[in-house]
Amino acid sequence: MGNGLADHDAAWAQVYCTRRGEAISGSGSCRGFRSRMAVNSLAMSSQLSRRSLLGAAATLAAAPAGMEDHINREWFRKMLVEEVSHWRAATPTPNGFFQPSLDREWRPVGQQAGTLVSQCRLLYVMATGYEATRDKAYLEALAQGADFLLAHFRDAEYGGWYWSVSPEGKALDTSKDSYGHAFVTFGLSHAARVTGEERFRKAALQTWSEMKAHLRDAAGFIKPRTTRDWSQVRGTNSQNPMMHLFEALLALHDATGSRAIFDDAQAHAEAIFGRLFQKAGGYLPELYDADWKPLAAERKGYLELGHQFEWAFLLSHAVEKRFPREYLRTGERLLEYGMKVAYDPEAGGIFSRGDYQGGAVKGPKGWWEQAEFLRALVHYAALRGRKDLWAPFDKSLEFVKRNFMDAEYGGWYASYDPAVPREGRRAYKGSVWMVGYHVCGMYAEALRVSRMLDAQSSQASAGTAIILNEVLLLCRSD
Repeated sequence: MGNGLADHDAAWAQVYCTRRGEAISGSGSCRGFRSRMAVNSLAMSSQLSRRSLLGAAATLAAAPAGMEDHINREWFRKMLVEEVSHWRAATPTPNGFFQPSLDREWRPVGQQAGTLVSQCRLLYVMATGYEATRDKAYLEALAQGADFLLAHFRDAEYGGWYWSVSPEGKALDTSKDSYGHAFVTFGLSHAARVTGEERFRKAALQTWSEMKAHLRDAAGFIKPRTTRDWSQVRGTNSQNPMMHLFEALLALHDATGSRAIFDDAQAHAEAIFGRLFQKAGGYLPELYDADWKPLAAERKGYLELGHQFEWAFLLSHAVEKRFPREYLRTGERLLEYGMKVAYDPEAGGIFSRGDYQGGAVKGPKGWWEQAEFLRALVHYAALRGRKDLWAPFDKSLEFVKRNFMDAEYGGWYASYDPAVPREGRRAYKGSVWMVGYHVCGMYAEALRVSRMLDAQSSQASAGTAIILNEVLLLCRSD
């Protein structure tokens, strides 16, 4: 049976919708007509009384959203704008180099050097800042930072990107790092999408092409690092660069709309979760041996608990982009494992590392793990109906406010250890790893899902109003 209407219903729909001034959709009816038909069908098939219909209508009208009790949009927007403003004020230099090393008061400190990670994560921060504020200063910093990347990190002889350079653009480490290349793809994709500049889009696509050519191993996974000419492999196999590559391919698809990139991202994820995901336990180990078997505990194999939540978010977000629905089921398993092992129900937040026996190392808690944890929770609670996650979200957000957020100078501290007083800890705001990417991503996701639910609520309210009106008309006609 198709979606069209029977002849007599179609004729009625034409009259009904025209008289109400509603647009007729491809199905041959309008929203008001479909609501009327639904109410009539309900009354006829169930033989409901007038009181039952009015009771159902009242239930529809009284259905609470509840999200606003957990996501204070004004607070999240204020925090996001403050966070990006600190990075924009402190990191850009006239030639486009982003200086990552900052003290607690956001002042440059020590000898500055930029890596692919620091430069490209700050591209994302500047893009997020522009989208949040529409201040062109972010757009200028974004373009200048991306142009510095193209001019000074790029290896003109062998292709790919140097790992690190000086503020003047001199190569300091010429090795080819897969984690760094993933962030080049990620950062340039955001730069291309936000600025509309073709040179950034082309460079992002070329980076992914070079990764496939030079950084894929015989198993189809990603090598951790190679020498400058790509000939010798260095480091230990890890899922971490492959996770960020999946994130980067999602961003590249957003920037290009390419079906080939969509397919690449899907193949990449399915290889990881087809072979590396531990289905019996529901978790993804961090490190692997040369044959891509989980690195034994005696060889320092472990679980990065924050990455279970990071993957959970990315897989669910991919489903939003029409990736296969089973990605969500895998994401939910990772989420459940993380809640069982990593979550600290007494204090809030999560622990950083776990073992293969389902235990967590009860040590200091890191900033990025808390940000990824909060992002996954707000996403699943708001968009996937996991209302049970609001309580740990609320508790953990308060934990972060108390222990990670600097009330005096703004931003986040890098870690929290209850055994070490704050004044005795090394306090800094920026490093080559800590440059706002995780924190801005969490704030931005909370705002995104809040806006999405508001839009859905508005649509639902409009539909409910139509149904209520039709119920009243039907009852009056009885």
